[in-house]
Amino acid sequence: MTPTEVFNLLRFARAYIVQELPWFAPALFRCRLCLTGAVPVAAISVNMDIFFNPQAVAVINSTAGSKEAALRQLAFLWVHEISHILREHAERATEFNAEPQLWNIAADLEINDSRWQGTQAPVAFKGIFPKNFNLPEGQIVEWYYRQLLNNATLQQKVIQLFEQGLQDEGSGIHGHPREWELGESETQEQPQELSELEIQVMRRSVAEEIEKAAKTQSNIPAGWERWAEAVLKPQINWRLILKKRMSVAIAQGLGMRLNYSFARPSRRQAQYLPILPPTLSGNMEPRVACVIDTSGSMSGKYIAQALAEVFAVLEAFRIPVTLIPCDAEAYKPITVANSADRFTIKQLQGGGGTDMVAGITAALALQPPPDTVLVLTDGYTDYPPIPYKIPVIFGIIKGTYASKTPEPPMPPWTKGSVLAIVL
Repeated sequence: MTPTEVFNLLRFARAYIVQELPWFAPALFRCRLCLTGAVPVAAISVNMDIFFNPQAVAVINSTAGSKEAALRQLAFLWVHEISHILREHAERATEFNAEPQLWNIAADLEINDSRWQGTQAPVAFKGIFPKNFNLPEGQIVEWYYRQLLNNATLQQKVIQLFEQGLQDEGSGIHGHPREWELGESETQEQPQELSELEIQVMRRSVAEEIEKAAKTQSNIPAGWERWAEAVLKPQINWRLILKKRMSVAIAQGLGMRLNYSFARPSRRQAQYLPILPPTLSGNMEPRVACVIDTSGSMSGKYIAQALAEVFAVLEAFRIPVTLIPCDAEAYKPITVANSADRFTIKQLQGGGGTDMVAGITAALALQPPPDTVLVLTDGYTDYPPIPYKIPVIFGIIKGTYASKTPEPPMPPWTKGSVLAIVL
C-alpha cells in the first residue's frame, strides 16, 4: 500500500469508529495522524500525535479478510491509543514513578478488557489481555503494575514479551518522550502542541458523551461508566452548594446597586393615589466575575476544573461571566457567554507566582463592577486581610487525598465565603 492509501484507510477507520462510538469523537479528532516505521504497530504521544506503522496497517488490511473487518481492527487500535490518554496513563505513571515498559503492559491490561461495539483486536498482531497473565479483568493500571512487578511467574511472562519485541506505545502511556515522536505527519508540520487544559477539556467532553449514552444504551462497558462518573461527578455535591452561595451573593450585590427612585411612575401608581410610590431603579441583570488561579502550582487538571466551574455558573444563571486569569498579576479579562465558548479557550496566561488579591482587585475594577466575585484557586496564595464590600467567594480546588489546604483566615472571613471543590 502507498502512504496515501494507508492514510486514507486510517481516516476511514476513524470515521467508522465515530459512527459506531460517537462519544469518542472529541478525542479521535484531537489526534494528529502520523506514519512511521519506528513503531511496531501503533503508538501515541502525550500531545496526541498518533502513530501507525504503514507496513503493519498493510498487513492488517491484507489478513483481515474483508474491508469491514480491516476497519474494525484498525478502529480497535484507534480506541486503544486514545484510551491511554483518556485514562491519564502518562500522568499516573509519573506519579507512580513507574518503569515505562512494564507500565505499558499494565496500562494495556486496564483498557483491553473493554469490549467495544464495532471493534476487533487485530488478528495479525495479538494484544495483551488480563487472561494472558491469568489476572482478573476490571482492575486499574496500578494494581496490574504491582502484580507484574512482584509476582515471579508473571515476570517470566513479561520477559518473554520483551524478547518477542514488545512494542513501546510512546509518551502518551508512560510519559517518556521517544525519538520517533518527532517523525513526519500527514501535514508535514512539527508535532502538535496541546496544553494540559485542552486535553482536560477533551476528557470532560468524552465523559459527558459517555454519560449521556449510558442512559439510553447498554453497550457501554461498566469500567468506562465509572470513569465518566468519576470525571464528572464528585461524591460531594459542592456544585449545588456553590450555586446556592452564588445566588445569595448575587442577590446581595444586586441589592447594593439598586434603589428606589421617583424618576419614572410606578406601575401600581393607580392603587396608591394620591400617594406617589417610587419605582425600583437600576440595571437588574446580574454581573459575575471569576478569578482563575493560573500560577505554577495549578496543574492542567485543576485549571480545567476551574473552567468547568465558570461554565457551571454560566449555565446555572444564564448570564455572561467575566473570567480573569491571575498568577502574581491579573491578565486581560475574557468574557464567556455560552457553553460553546469553552472550546475557544486554548490557553490561559500565567504560570508564575500566586497572588489572588491582584485578581480580585482587577475584578472589582471592572466597569460596570460585578455583583460578586468567585475566586478559583488551589489555596496556595495570600488572602485579603479583610472582606470587600462586594461579596467574594473562594472555591478551593483540591485532590481527593490532599492534605489540609490553606484557606482564608477566619475571622475576618467566614465559612460561607469558602467552598472545597474536591476532584
